[in-house]
Amino acid sequence: MNAQYAKHAQLWEYVEDCYMGAEQIKNGPNAENYLPPQPLEREELRTGRVAFEESRYAFRRKVASFENFFRPVVDDVVGLMQRNPGHARFGVADDEESAPEVLELRDWGNRYNDGLAGLKARLNFAQILYGRYGMLLDVATDPEGLRPTFQIVEYSPRKLLDGEVDGRAETPFRALRWALLDESTQVFDRTSKEWRRETRRRLVALDANGRYYAARFVGPDADAQWRAFDVERPYGPTVVYPTFKGATLPFVPLTVCNVEQLGIEEWSRPPYLDVARLAVENYVVDSWYKMGLYFHATPTLAVCNAARESTSVRLGGVVWPRSAGATPVTVSILETSGAGLAELRNAKTELRDTLRYTSIRDLVERAGANSSSESLRIRTSTGSASIAAVDKTGARAIEEQLCFASLWSGATLDETRRRIAYTPDVSYLGADVQLDAVVELLKTNQETKTLSERSAYAFLEKAAPGVLPSYEDNEEQKQETATSEGDYHEEND
Repeated sequence: MNAQYAKHAQLWEYVEDCYMGAEQIKNGPNAENYLPPQPLEREELRTGRVAFEESRYAFRRKVASFENFFRPVVDDVVGLMQRNPGHARFGVADDEESAPEVLELRDWGNRYNDGLAGLKARLNFAQILYGRYGMLLDVATDPEGLRPTFQIVEYSPRKLLDGEVDGRAETPFRALRWALLDESTQVFDRTSKEWRRETRRRLVALDANGRYYAARFVGPDADAQWRAFDVERPYGPTVVYPTFKGATLPFVPLTVCNVEQLGIEEWSRPPYLDVARLAVENYVVDSWYKMGLYFHATPTLAVCNAARESTSVRLGGVVWPRSAGATPVTVSILETSGAGLAELRNAKTELRDTLRYTSIRDLVERAGANSSSESLRIRTSTGSASIAAVDKTGARAIEEQLCFASLWSGATLDETRRRIAYTPDVSYLGADVQLDAVVELLKTNQETKTLSERSAYAFLEKAAPGVLPSYEDNEEQKQETATSEGDYHEEND
């Protein structure tokens, strides 16, 4: 197992628990990690002098409140990225230039049959929550093995067990030599009539001849089967060379998308991990604050030198103590200053205030032409400033899968580059440059020639984010338009 996998798996579990909320944080398998017992509480639990439910630690955990301000941040960011649909292009002049099986990916093409829109939503969610997601282009057929269609199989970060980049491959994409995927699932045992978990591993790799194949390892010894397997010389009944209309592939069609980079060898921390940690820290402080309220906020009756049987009292009652000897009875009420409680309350307030520099909820709602200089400063110093970068990385990952499908359907690399594009519309963050100002700048530049064509085009992209193609694609389309117009004039002349 990759050492980075073990390190990041702990972070994935942490943010996942925080996203799920109070029940998982307070009663899940990692409850003691989120609210560690103090030494005296741990000693009480270790000796077993009292049942766990009656222990001081159990009471402190029960009265503490986990305020889940992590989940709204994740949901807000993901929702923002879905505000404007992405734009998929399958041809220079017309989408019909691509094979129909490639076009089907736009509206179908995954286990949920919700097309690229659904794929983008799940991909963005995984990017924001975990910082990692995988997609494998696969071929599906009907029950008779006919009518092959493309299907993008999705893998959560825990399913991407390991992999190695193939430095020998000559391909424009980030090539893989092999990747090991976890496809374990629950299966129904018809004999015992019970569900059981079955370990399944799927290897996608290139053999010694550079041909793409897949192999499966199933059962309790699946990992042992994998360790004994020869990647470059695959052999066994589970080894399959996937084909689409008789064509195989010279590369592994797996895309691993991280926060701002693609590649199985790249690793990203969950981008909003700090918000999750703030929520847990606030939960710990709240537990001590609630315990302090319980033990100190209510005045305590103290009766000294009285017979024990004469001091029972209930709320609203009167104490008539009887002396236990010659020493007079004394009765008093003990109260604390509450200074410690005030400090705990201030600590909670400070933790919440820290979110002003992390959460985007208020910033997005209040940003605009009337934003104050302070809100704009905060907006550019928070995670919201990188949302567009994350969105564009996810779009590149989806585009790569579409390119894989185009190549597998028979298109050349040059045709694929010209036809296939997938771009996000990141105008949800607002345009910093007004279009009329750009028009004036372009007019002025025609006279002064201060900016190059590429620099001037960059201003257009800034004014209309997510709308224009890349500079290279735009130049190519201009040439094709000029060529077609020239042919038209020649025919009419």
